[in-house]
Amino acid sequence: MTLHPHPSPRHKHRFIVLDSFRGLCALSVVVFHLHLLQGFSEWDFFRSAGLMVEFFFTLSGFVLAYRYGAELINRDGFRRYMIARTFRIYPLHLLMLLLFSVAMWLQWASGDFRAWQFEQWLYQILLLQAWLPAGDPFGFNGPSWSISVEFYLYVLFGAILWVTLRWRQAAFALVVAACSLCVWLSLDFTSSGGFRGITCFFLGALAYRCFDAIHHWRLNCKLATFIEVLLLAALYVVITAQYPAKSFFAAWAFALAIIVFAFEQGAVSRLLRQAAFVKVGKWSFSIYLTHYGVLHLLQLGLAVWAPHFLLQQDGLSFIHLGSALADHAAGIAILALVLWVSRWSYQLVELRGIRWGKHFK
Repeated sequence: MTLHPHPSPRHKHRFIVLDSFRGLCALSVVVFHLHLLQGFSEWDFFRSAGLMVEFFFTLSGFVLAYRYGAELINRDGFRRYMIARTFRIYPLHLLMLLLFSVAMWLQWASGDFRAWQFEQWLYQILLLQAWLPAGDPFGFNGPSWSISVEFYLYVLFGAILWVTLRWRQAAFALVVAACSLCVWLSLDFTSSGGFRGITCFFLGALAYRCFDAIHHWRLNCKLATFIEVLLLAALYVVITAQYPAKSFFAAWAFALAIIVFAFEQGAVSRLLRQAAFVKVGKWSFSIYLTHYGVLHLLQLGLAVWAPHFLLQQDGLSFIHLGSALADHAAGIAILALVLWVSRWSYQLVELRGIRWGKHFK
């Protein structure tokens, strides 16, 4: 390893490779929710891809610690911070909630009175569905449970920014230590979405502190590539293996991966800086939040016009087009459709929301 100057991460910088990873992880979650009887969706990696939410939480902590970690904000700063975070995630969440609400209202109007529950809708509006015992985290647009978790992590993180600068890193470490103790004691709530989010988010914030301390390190390309490939192989094992407290230990693995790929020095990083991966990274939030609706429409269409392509097995609805090759092709086509929808939701909803947030700030 040789040391060369490296731009300080305090300067305005976008972690392009980490964005690309976020996009790939979002696509993995799409495949996780897509059940093709003989398709790639049933491979071990994708059957465990629900764990990618841990990556999203960890990366959010890392990025926000980079963006705000050295600042002590006042009341007005907290207001502007929360406006920025709210308008980043809420417009698309609200749109998807409204679309799912219309679908559920139609079910209710047709006589399925279980389909509409006003209190659950209210929890969704307030992004409380993953925090309240009475909430249904997976109601309406299922993936929005993690948006519920993330929003209030923004609030908690902003409160820490407001209260302290000197003891900020100690506060992050204390949260991670407390979460680690809870996992060691095998407390029941450690599998909840809120606990998973808190653990991963503040672990990500600490990961940024580690990166900040060593950001000037430079590795030659061959060594950096070796480390990146080795880490990807280790991540595959971490994601696909079965072991206790999987979410907790995966979060540590993701934190290490985020630190390594934040350097962007190896051949894998160079590949992930290519335009196609960068675009997927930009659309990652839209991919994550819109795909559930796309898959539901697809299932509904098949149920009405081609029910012979749907099979019920182990309580799940599988798509099967008659052969493994056809199922693989269908999976690729569905991913392409999700990407197309995400491109437009990014342009028409996400970017407008960000602009509105800047206006209100």
